[in-house]
Amino acid sequence: MDPAGKDRTTEHKARVKRLRKIIIAAVLVMLILPTVLSIVALARIGSLDKQITQLTDLIVEMNANMNLSVHESQEPVTRAAEGPTPLQERKLSASGNGTVSSDDPYEGLKKVYLTFDDGPSQYTDDILDILEDYDVKATFFVNGHEGFEAQYLRIALEGHSLGMHSYSHVYSSVYSDLDGFAEDLYQIQSLIRDITGQECKLYRFPGGSSNAVHHIPMAECIEYLDAKGIRYFDWNVSGGDALSEPHSASQIVNDVCAQVKAIDNDTVVILLHDAAGKRSTVEALPVIIEKLQAMDNVVLLPITDETEEIQHIRP
Repeated sequence: MDPAGKDRTTEHKARVKRLRKIIIAAVLVMLILPTVLSIVALARIGSLDKQITQLTDLIVEMNANMNLSVHESQEPVTRAAEGPTPLQERKLSASGNGTVSSDDPYEGLKKVYLTFDDGPSQYTDDILDILEDYDVKATFFVNGHEGFEAQYLRIALEGHSLGMHSYSHVYSSVYSDLDGFAEDLYQIQSLIRDITGQECKLYRFPGGSSNAVHHIPMAECIEYLDAKGIRYFDWNVSGGDALSEPHSASQIVNDVCAQVKAIDNDTVVILLHDAAGKRSTVEALPVIIEKLQAMDNVVLLPITDETEEIQHIRP
C-alpha cells in the first residue's frame, strides 16, 4: 500500500472512531437526561406536596379555631345545634340577642341606639375601634360579604348586636316574591350562624319597611318574620349618610344631634352606614358619641330583645 493510501485509511479509522464516540455519548445523554429530569421533577413534586400539606393543615387549623365555614345552599342540620365554640362561649358576654332584666335600669332616660347598615366593610374595624375607645355598644345590620368573616365575629365577640339587613341587598331579588325574600333571609341568617354561632333574630329591611321598591306587599314579609320569631327595626333618626348628595362629617353630626334632641320618644334608633364611601360617617362617629354622652338624659345601648321596636309600618 502506498503511503498516501495508508494515511487515508488511518484518517478514515480516526473519523469512524470519533463518530462512534459521538454516537455513544448522544445515546448516553438520551438515556440519562430523562432519568435526571425525572428525579428532579419528583423531588420538586415531593417538595410542593409537602408545602401543600402544610398549607392545608394550617387552613384546617385556622378554620377550626375561628369556627368559620362557608354557608351552604342546603339547610344545615347539625350546625345550629353546635352553637358557639368554647372561645366564643367565653367571650360572647353580650350576644346582642339576649335578654335584659325585666326591671328597666334606664327608666326616665332617652335610650339611644346607634345602628350601622350595609357592613361589614373596609371601615368596620375603624368603627369598632371607636366604639371600644368610648366603651359604647352598637347594633350592626349586616349583609352577606365574602372576606369579612373576622369582622362579623369581632362585632359579636365585642358585645355588639348583630342584625340581618338581607344577604344581597338587591331590591329586585329580596322583594321579588315571598320565596325570594325567604331564601335571602335564610342565606344571611345561616352566614351569621356559621361564623358566630348566634341564631340572629333581628332584621332591618333594605330601604326600611316603608321602602317604595318592593314587588310584594310588605305585610307578607313582616308576617313571615313574625312567624320566624324575628323582630324588625326601622329608625326615627337618620344621619343622612346614604343620601345621593354626600354629607360631610359635620353635617352628619349636626343632623343626628339635632334630631335626638328634638324627638319626643324614649327610644331613639339612629340610622348610620358601614359601607365603602362612608368615610365621613367614621369621622363623625367620635363627635356624635361625645355629644350624645354629654346629654344628661341619654344612654347609648345595643338593641336587645327588650328594646322597644321602632317601625315605619305594621300590617
